[in-house]
Amino acid sequence: MARVVIRVRPLKQEEIEKQTPVIIRNSGQVITLRNPLEDSETKSFQFDYTYGLSKDDNGYLQPAAQAEQKQILTDLVPRLLRNAWKGYNCALIAYGQRGTGKSVSIFGNKSYQGAISAVCDKLFDQIPLAKDTLCQVSISMMEVYNNEVRDLMSNNVQESTLKVRENKRIGYYVDGLKVLAVATVSDIERILKEGKRNRALLSTEMNSLSTHSSTVLFQLKFVQKCLKKSGQIINKSSIINFVDLPATGAESGVVNESLEKNLSVFHSVVEALIDNKEAKVPFNDSTLTKLLKPVLSGHSKITLIANISPIDSDYNRTMTVLKFAEQFRKIVLNAGVNESVTDEVIQKLREENAELLSELRNEENLVLKYSDPKEFQKIMEKRKKEIYRIIRSNEEEIDELKQTWEDKLLITLQKMLKVAELREAAFEQDKETVPYLWNLHEDPQLTGSIVHLLQPILSYTIGRQTDDNEDKSDITLNGLSIQRTHAVITNEGRDGAVSLSPCTSSKVLVNGRLVDKPITLHHNDREMKSLPATNKPVAITYLQAIEDIAISSGYTTESDDNIKKEVFRLIPMVHEANIISEELDKRLSFEIVSLPLKARGGKRETKVMIQKKQLVTGKMSLWSVECFCSRYIAMKDIYQKQVKEYDLILSNDEDPFWEPDCNEALMGQAYVYMQYLPYMVQMEDTVTISDLDGHKIGQLNVHVLPHKPNPIQPLDDNSSIENTDDTLGKRIQFQFKIKNAVGLPERAKKGVFCKFHFFLDVNESVTKTIAETVSPNFNYMKEVTIDPVTPSTLYSLRNEPLLIELWTKETQVEKWEPSSVEEEMKVTMDTKELMRHERQTRGCPVVIKVLQRQTVKIESEVMKYELATMKAKVNHLEASVKRVEDLITKAEEKNDDKILLIDLQKAVKNILKNE
Repeated sequence: MARVVIRVRPLKQEEIEKQTPVIIRNSGQVITLRNPLEDSETKSFQFDYTYGLSKDDNGYLQPAAQAEQKQILTDLVPRLLRNAWKGYNCALIAYGQRGTGKSVSIFGNKSYQGAISAVCDKLFDQIPLAKDTLCQVSISMMEVYNNEVRDLMSNNVQESTLKVRENKRIGYYVDGLKVLAVATVSDIERILKEGKRNRALLSTEMNSLSTHSSTVLFQLKFVQKCLKKSGQIINKSSIINFVDLPATGAESGVVNESLEKNLSVFHSVVEALIDNKEAKVPFNDSTLTKLLKPVLSGHSKITLIANISPIDSDYNRTMTVLKFAEQFRKIVLNAGVNESVTDEVIQKLREENAELLSELRNEENLVLKYSDPKEFQKIMEKRKKEIYRIIRSNEEEIDELKQTWEDKLLITLQKMLKVAELREAAFEQDKETVPYLWNLHEDPQLTGSIVHLLQPILSYTIGRQTDDNEDKSDITLNGLSIQRTHAVITNEGRDGAVSLSPCTSSKVLVNGRLVDKPITLHHNDREMKSLPATNKPVAITYLQAIEDIAISSGYTTESDDNIKKEVFRLIPMVHEANIISEELDKRLSFEIVSLPLKARGGKRETKVMIQKKQLVTGKMSLWSVECFCSRYIAMKDIYQKQVKEYDLILSNDEDPFWEPDCNEALMGQAYVYMQYLPYMVQMEDTVTISDLDGHKIGQLNVHVLPHKPNPIQPLDDNSSIENTDDTLGKRIQFQFKIKNAVGLPERAKKGVFCKFHFFLDVNESVTKTIAETVSPNFNYMKEVTIDPVTPSTLYSLRNEPLLIELWTKETQVEKWEPSSVEEEMKVTMDTKELMRHERQTRGCPVVIKVLQRQTVKIESEVMKYELATMKAKVNHLEASVKRVEDLITKAEEKNDDKILLIDLQKAVKNILKNE
């Protein structure tokens, strides 16, 4: 059986300060997950090890940190190495949620040693103790993203993408993957560092979405050579795979198959293996599972490290990871020892080559019997290429088997270590006195791995890599919108002054702001900021750079943490989608918007969406984040194909930018306050409808009519409530009517309708669609019953507005005619010009649209409803006083100086309540 261990990530500082509820408990091999919405609902899982939970002095359950990393390595590394010495293939796989320590478990960081380093340390300590055995270690490192394999040992970005091929003898392999021989732990550390640098370089390429969406596969091949008395050399080998899988799923905890197909297929493979459906295991469905077939099919000793979050807001995602880990533990292993005789392997390879050549000659003799010789010739050419490729691969393997270990080490030194050592030496010598550029990356491990020194009195051109050597840039960047010559950076030598000059039509952001003229750069690309106590510069992170872009777009970072994370995650993706639109001349732009939704328990929910805008016509529509992410991957794929095939023609269904006809678009929003309802008085009002920019586009007439239950009867004046607390525990019924809208824009003639959720409603309420008018009469009525009134519903009625959305029908094929000089000018512009015009109009990058509710307008609406509520209270007070007056009047008319005491007490009590 596969071994599975669970690691709970440490609490973040802000989570500790907020005393964020922890929903994980563990005891030995058992880990228990509590449902934060129902404390009594728990589920327990059993694994081989669980790590990460302890109680502090106050009894507060919290994950430990560094000690747990050490304990994990102490428990797992010795067993792994024992199996490697025996000749078994092994695998250590990191799986789990984003930000829970997957990469740290495998690669470590500045604070913690990773599994790779720990295994190598122990292995090279043990090698000198092996008598009469020659031990050889070689390594390779690759990244799998979007079904492509990239060799992280290659310093040539353009040649790093490799093909996965299949061989009858060895199965799937990566053609051309560099395998480097190493002799010491320091060799491995240098190569790992270079691999991280190459990964950071590769992540600027077109297909890099996020390191959290890619797999890193580090392979360590350990070979033991023993000389038998017969003179034969026996090889006992072990391949140790260290696998850092993509982060699991979106906010819902469900993997988005379009966004990361490899991980989705990985799940399907595990499920099929557990069900013992060998014929249906979909290894061939993704590049990742092809490469992991020797591991997952039972021929390796596997350990899975499942990483989870301990906090209540991650409950769904944590449950998903634990359920998968429970499944994974059921995989049956049948690993065997890998032993071979070198001479026999070489003989088999030579025999295979001879058989392939003979097969090729026999196939060529069939040409005379083939009905269409030309067609046969094409087939044979393709077949020849494949056979000669296999023969070449076999010959390379023979050469490698014959090659001495000393020669392999020399090649490694020349290929990788020498380059890394020279680069590191130059940097270490000059970094204290010479300004330099360094990269930011969302993966902290890759931040600072690319460095460019800027020597005094020199200028450096920054631009994209070209096929020719003419006008070659000093600093090459690969990726979207990078011009042949993009910018120039000059170290002027005056007290370390460094200036940057963007080139025409290139995009350069400094501290999140677009610059179009030469500027002087400061330390950390911003004004100097120091910590008060230590006077040391503040460390700049990738997240801070994204926050700069958000702030420069007008986004307030004081929003909900989850919303902020979602927005920051989307910023680079939306930025790239806009650039692709420019490159393909789609005349579209994309922006992040946050829409306020219905309120619950005093906290208004917000939903992040992507707004697509047609830059010429101004038409807008909204996409969900899931829809955008799926289309975003397709946009990148289409762009790559377009670069390679200039005549690429797409149907509408293949075009990720296209939307079907009659698409629904959010036109505006209106807020209706319900403060008066608990007083059981009717209200008829006209509320403002605002578009997504906060501009008034019309008015909506609504009517709220409380009534008595069956049969429905309007309430009289005596049915009103003086104190809203009197409704608690009782039933209230009313009719909510949306009568009509007035003053809408012309686009409303295509058809408009209203949507809303009334507080605790599960289903959305939708009016009928009205077309051919800018003043639609909806005549919509909803019967609402609240039974009973709870403190929560009463709070909502008193404090939270009802959000009504106005939607319209958009038609893509509808003919559009410009109605102004500016619109006529836009018709002649391409996407780049339209984007430039958009940026100049807004004065900031087109990335985020700030959809904060218009505070002044909302406050005026609140004041209006408060005034109406006060009037209702006054009416109740006046009615109570009038009842006392009526009692006195009646007594006077009867010449009776007596008033029933119970009537007087009731009237006076009502007056005192309102006071």
